[in-house]
Amino acid sequence: MTAEPTTQFSPESESVVHHILIVDDEPENLDLLASTLRRGNRIFKAHSGDEALALLETEDIHMVITDQRMPGISGTQILQVLREKYEHIIRILITGYADMKVAVDAINKGQVQRYITKPWDPGDLKSAVAYELKRFDLQESNKRLTRELLRKNEELEAMNAELQRQKDEIERLAMEYKEQKEIAIEMSDKLARSNLDLLKAQEEIKLKNVKLEAANKKLERLSITDPLTGFFNKRHLFQILEGEIGRAKRYDLNLSILMIDMDNFKSVNDTWGHPFGDLVIKRVTEKIRRNIRETDYPTRYGGDEFIVILPHTGIERAMYMAKRMHSDIRVSHLTSPDGALVTPQVSIGVAYYPHPKISNKEQMIAIADEALYKAKEQGRNCIIVAE
Repeated sequence: MTAEPTTQFSPESESVVHHILIVDDEPENLDLLASTLRRGNRIFKAHSGDEALALLETEDIHMVITDQRMPGISGTQILQVLREKYEHIIRILITGYADMKVAVDAINKGQVQRYITKPWDPGDLKSAVAYELKRFDLQESNKRLTRELLRKNEELEAMNAELQRQKDEIERLAMEYKEQKEIAIEMSDKLARSNLDLLKAQEEIKLKNVKLEAANKKLERLSITDPLTGFFNKRHLFQILEGEIGRAKRYDLNLSILMIDMDNFKSVNDTWGHPFGDLVIKRVTEKIRRNIRETDYPTRYGGDEFIVILPHTGIERAMYMAKRMHSDIRVSHLTSPDGALVTPQVSIGVAYYPHPKISNKEQMIAIADEALYKAKEQGRNCIIVAE
């Protein structure tokens, strides 16, 4: 097991250095992961599950990224141990499409926070790791705020106890020294000062509560949002769609979804790079958001694929919105780094409920995907409604 040297930072960079343990039995994979994630982090390498578990006993690790298939202990077995002994450590599984069921099962059992499929994209990997580390830092900050709140509560209890003791002392002195008014006045002043201290402590606790609540809201928002587009992420998409299908069934309501895929987007990344590709994605998502309602749910389903959930919406209204969105995107232009004019194009598959083939979220997504596939077959840059 080895540790990569920590990259030096410029004055503007973050001061926190995260410790990331990567586990893979293939040295070239370890080197590739280490070079991708080295900037701003301290990288530890392990060539087997046993080596990784031994390192966890001696090092303060913040994140573990492990391959699934390895001799001896598998990736999911390593992450199961982490969940039981080091619950605070971020757990990420790298797996091939053949092991997708293993990855999904690991997520459902809480063994991993995220999985990444092979072959992984360096930009996507760095974004995913940065997102999880930011969430880790927020959780740690939340823990610190909680400890501070508990400490303040203990101080408040101690002050309350002291206040009660002082009050009892005043009453005792009042009974014993009824004639000593000066002493009674002095004790009253002391009590007043204690009350002021108590009010000050209560105000400090209120302020801590406000900060803690704000941190919790920010953490919740980050956990359901895609960082590039601001749309809901894929995990939250499934929660929303399951709830909306259930509501449509109970109250006999209409429900539609638009599955939107950017045409030939890979060529944009290959020609002008991922930063410009991100600008194109942002432009398309701006157009999507501009053509939906406040009550609709825009989500990022994949790299350049989006699903918009349209509650209380029949197929006619859904088609109208899809056509308006498609037209708005088609007239949008961006200038590439080399001065070329780039016009995004999208294909859209539309699925709706009630539909004879749809009774759950998985079926609705599958039907929309079939319609999108037909749009691609028909030359792209078009809209197809599910049959």
